[in-house]
Amino acid sequence: MIKPVDKIITIEEHFMLKEISQKVSEFNSTQNSGRAAVSSVQKDFMAMALPTADIEDVGQRRIQFMDAGGIDMQVLFYGPSSPQNITDKALAIDLCRAANDELAALIKKYPTRFSGFAVLPVVDPLAASAELERSVAELGLKGAMLSGTFNGAFFDQAEFFPIFSTAQSLDVPVYMHPAIIAEHIAGYYYQSTDWSAVAAAMFASAGYGWHVDSGIGIVRLIASGLLDKLPGLKLISGHWGELVPFFLNRLDDQLGKMLKVDRKISEYYRSNISITPSGLFSEAHLLFALSQVGSDQIIYSGDYPFLIDENTRGFLDNAAISDEDKNNIGYKNAERLLHLY
Repeated sequence: MIKPVDKIITIEEHFMLKEISQKVSEFNSTQNSGRAAVSSVQKDFMAMALPTADIEDVGQRRIQFMDAGGIDMQVLFYGPSSPQNITDKALAIDLCRAANDELAALIKKYPTRFSGFAVLPVVDPLAASAELERSVAELGLKGAMLSGTFNGAFFDQAEFFPIFSTAQSLDVPVYMHPAIIAEHIAGYYYQSTDWSAVAAAMFASAGYGWHVDSGIGIVRLIASGLLDKLPGLKLISGHWGELVPFFLNRLDDQLGKMLKVDRKISEYYRSNISITPSGLFSEAHLLFALSQVGSDQIIYSGDYPFLIDENTRGFLDNAAISDEDKNNIGYKNAERLLHLY
């Protein structure tokens, strides 16, 4: 007899604020957006795919979906057009602060249904660290989300260290989320005369490319020695770990022996990094993830509203895993890591 999961908390759920996203778009239309250049095809593709009505609602529309899908709580973070990527320091700080204030206000309206991660003005890492501390200590947010790269740099660069140091001090995680990749990378790997520009944009983004990019970002953080300096830091990686769990053995055998770090790459991964499905409800992936990292390091996520699946609870209820593993994944790990008690 199938025993249902006691509770479902999903932690990679997107929202946007119309006024703030408009200001981000206005800035990006006149100045360098703070990211390595991305193709207009990628931008147009993502704009076309953006579920505006769903992503801008943090209220009854979203709660109706959650009830239908058996989701008790969503943990929200800022989606596309994020103020994280603004290169003007004053504007980035103001917009991130406003976004976090508004998210906290929305959570206050529905405290049993929503929680959230802060968005940070990474153009100024000290200001980002201060905003993370304010967001956690004053607003009650549960960590931060960093998206893709910033200004052509991965987050293993020394300038970003204060953000991770503050996260460790506060005992909150940092969710490393993918984003649109640089044009020169997209052009080299994902474009061809044999398929359309739209197909290339999908190949370079949600179809494959940004998952590889985000997984590389996680490996770079480990390879940089960050987790030797900050052994208590907790990171989160979506989409079943952005391909990295499938290569832990290879990374240990090949890359690991070239690095000046204290432990095997797989050991850092299994102790410091939690992975989520991001709505990719495949039992084969679930079983492989369990074999690689165990149920204590898997947290549930739905990637709403880019994926809207009313079988969110049903997938875990019916998975061929133990009741203990189901409840660890469904809610207990999220409660522990994000202090959601």
